[in-house]
Amino acid sequence: MFPTSIVDLSHPLQSGMTCYPGDPGFRIHCSCNSSISDKPRMVITVHELTCSTHTGTHLDAPFHFFPSGAKLSDIPLERFVGRAVVLDVRHAAHSRKKIGWADVDVECNSVGLRQIGPRSEGKTDIVLLWTGWDVHWDTPTYFAHPYFAREVAERLRDMGAGMIGSDTLNPDETPADASEGGEPCDGFGGHEVLLGAGRLICENLRGLGTLAGDSVSEAWLMDGDDLSKNSR
Repeated sequence: MFPTSIVDLSHPLQSGMTCYPGDPGFRIHCSCNSSISDKPRMVITVHELTCSTHTGTHLDAPFHFFPSGAKLSDIPLERFVGRAVVLDVRHAAHSRKKIGWADVDVECNSVGLRQIGPRSEGKTDIVLLWTGWDVHWDTPTYFAHPYFAREVAERLRDMGAGMIGSDTLNPDETPADASEGGEPCDGFGGHEVLLGAGRLICENLRGLGTLAGDSVSEAWLMDGDDLSKNSR
């Protein structure tokens, strides 16, 4: 059945956009703009892109933290398409605040939590965590985002979630000195738990509120970066 509406949950790619501190920034410029002598209405246009493989809305594969883990090119396409559950944690989303399982396991999420599980059991394995922090995109405040306790990743992993996404720069804390190599006070618990179990992480989503209350939304979480063959 064709969907009645399509919602883009990704941030547009543009020069100077937000990226993880210390990562190469996104840049786009025209490298070719040539007219064709005998075809005045035609112009050959080519652009060059420079960016990190973790630019904008993107997916983390296990290889991002585990050298022996799967790269994006190793993962079957069906893993990126499926029904998604949106869990509302806006009530606990404050600057640099840790969001624990008690903040997730609340009444407004009760229906969605019951639907999470392996696809083999007819359940939903894509979980999107809605903090509302995407409103701060491209501002300094975006880096001071709330983050998730290790227990949240462990619970969702054990429930059978195969992909966890959030509308923040990182499911783990982004330290103020990240550009200088600083690590989160609580470590990279979310990445370790999820990627270590072969699960996927989607970062920098936006507009999750448009899906709120519709736990049967179809999610197409794609990453078109050919560099994924050697990274992530």
